[in-house]
Amino acid sequence: MGSGAEIVVTALLVIDTVMVIVCVAMPYWKKNDPEDTTNDSIIRHEGLWIKCQTFTTGNWDCDDFNRFFLGLPAELQAARGLSLTSVVFGILSIACMVIGMDSIPCGGDDKSLKRRIRLIGGCLGLLGGVLIIAAVSWYANNVRIQHEFATQQKIINGGTSITRFIFGESMFIGWVGGALLFIAGLLGICTGCGGESYDDGPRNYVYRPPKAASNGQEYV
Repeated sequence: MGSGAEIVVTALLVIDTVMVIVCVAMPYWKKNDPEDTTNDSIIRHEGLWIKCQTFTTGNWDCDDFNRFFLGLPAELQAARGLSLTSVVFGILSIACMVIGMDSIPCGGDDKSLKRRIRLIGGCLGLLGGVLIIAAVSWYANNVRIQHEFATQQKIINGGTSITRFIFGESMFIGWVGGALLFIAGLLGICTGCGGESYDDGPRNYVYRPPKAASNGQEYV
């Protein structure tokens, strides 16, 4: 693949990594079911770092989680760890792709070395996509389980004060961003694969003198 493909892959990695960062930062990993909002007129939504509620008067109140990792629910710990690792891998993959571009003088002119750097960048991007998809899917599965349990309690007890949560916008951004990051990583791996071309190979010329003719004269 040429330099044009490298630029396209790098641009995709940048866009996808930004989507992952937005997914991690937005406090919309889950939000309360609209059917429950009519009961108390309060809109609730939570992210990995903060949870908020908005009242009908227009006032809102947000509260961050008291702890960073220890003491938090397992799905929140997993989502934080996997998503932050995904962001780091995405940034590193961008750096590797930029350094590994043939048109960038950084890193020398050894094209085989640059291909290896692009290969590493593609692998990091692919792993980053897998990690954010795993983080969002794990979190989403727990939201689904909690929603089904709360629905059963609502039916059995006939209670109207039970709050049920559904998937938030951040989850869909994470799924899309993770899938695109995975694809961009695969393309990055493709740019780093392949053997040496004729232009990249070493030029070892060996002088071989002409054989002497039978009459004792040498060819010139």
